[in-house]
Amino acid sequence: MKELKAKYDQITSEREEILKQIQVLKDDENGIIKKYFKLCSENEELSKLQEKLYKQMKVEEYSSCNHIWVNDFHDYDGWEGRSKDYCGCIKCGLDSKVFYLMDRHNNYKLLTLDQAIMYDFLRDENAHKNGIQTNIFCDLALAKAIYSRIKTAHPDIDDETAIKYFNVAINDIRNKEVSDERKASRAKRLLLSPKFNKWDGIDVIYR
Repeated sequence: MKELKAKYDQITSEREEILKQIQVLKDDENGIIKKYFKLCSENEELSKLQEKLYKQMKVEEYSSCNHIWVNDFHDYDGWEGRSKDYCGCIKCGLDSKVFYLMDRHNNYKLLTLDQAIMYDFLRDENAHKNGIQTNIFCDLALAKAIYSRIKTAHPDIDDETAIKYFNVAINDIRNKEVSDERKASRAKRLLLSPKFNKWDGIDVIYR
């Protein structure tokens, strides 16, 4: 018992000394520790404000976009006999596939920040009715990359003409057989992952 008491008193004494040193650092107006915690607090506040503004910016982007929709994901449940297409906008990236993710995970916290913003925005029934539905099955990353190249080459192009160009481009990609090396090179030019392999409509429908 004496040994335990002695050890306890020793630890108590050591802790008291540490607490005194911590208090000295806290009381030091010019101390680096105090400055560190102050900066951490300021950074946390700025981070919250930045996230709030980012959400507002994305909602404004989605609201003002005259969407061009492609079917970028097909879900089929043979057990329930249910089939559903999810569409994404090739201009702003708004993607209704977030509803599929929510149905699958049933946990809002598993969504990324961008997915959560899309989900909240699309819960308004009319949010995804604006724009043009192309009924084209295409991976959204690929569709956005093609549209970006079209807009770079023709900055003032209207949506209807852009869709025609998009159709030509996607058909050209799908109808010309190329090697895996050429596919990797093409993916790189489109700023996609070199391992990107969702070039065909069937990749979207049956994935």
